[in-house]
Amino acid sequence: MKTDLFLLRSISQCIRDVTRHPEYRTGLFRRRLGFTLIELLVVIAIIALLLGILLPSLGRAREQARKIACLSNMRQMGVAVSAYLLDSDYRLPPSSCHCKDPNDHWLRILAGYTREKLLFQCPSDKGKDFVDWDKPLADQEGVRYSSFAVNALLDPVHYRYGARINKYNDVNNIRRPMDCIWISEAPDTESFNLADHIHPETWEGSIAYARQFIAWDRHKKNSTYLFADGHAEGLAFERTYQWPGLCNWYPEAAPKWPDIP
Repeated sequence: MKTDLFLLRSISQCIRDVTRHPEYRTGLFRRRLGFTLIELLVVIAIIALLLGILLPSLGRAREQARKIACLSNMRQMGVAVSAYLLDSDYRLPPSSCHCKDPNDHWLRILAGYTREKLLFQCPSDKGKDFVDWDKPLADQEGVRYSSFAVNALLDPVHYRYGARINKYNDVNNIRRPMDCIWISEAPDTESFNLADHIHPETWEGSIAYARQFIAWDRHKKNSTYLFADGHAEGLAFERTYQWPGLCNWYPEAAPKWPDIP
């Protein structure tokens, strides 16, 4: 906005200079062939103003398109997981940090339950090093599975809930599936090389610490999330995690905090 006002003032000043020029008032200015320096300055100022207005708008439009594509992709994951649950007795697929067969990765599994092609990389994710699914995983280092990570609290086994099968891996046991996040966007960091899940129980109520494990600013201070009931939303991270207050990460309590965070 400040740039636009500056350019408008510049154009106005150029026009005033033209109209005050002695040759303009005598008519000689208008009878000349070609452009004078002042006329060129006016044209340049107008072009600069148009560029100043259009380029930011185009940038915002592109980012909005990428955000919509990411949210649409997350919704397709929701459709896929809803179909998957019917075949798995309502148990979510496990995280895949230790898988050896590429086809065992949870996102590859979900891809088989939708006709739409699932994106493994968010359009706004600037990372370049991703897994080549046509090569053995053991031969690849320093690469990421995807732009996404699952909530480990919903894995089949989790130490928080004992050594036995985690009952919250069954979506029917989640207190409020529509309020519990299962998939989030992962940041482009080394900690997510060949890793695909997060541990909210280690965040200890710290938003600053938690942000290290979420691509919270991928879409202009927003990120996309898939909830355990299959719906997706674009939200600011603080709308999913605040201490004290809201918490969408613990299956036994969401959207509240558990008794012992």
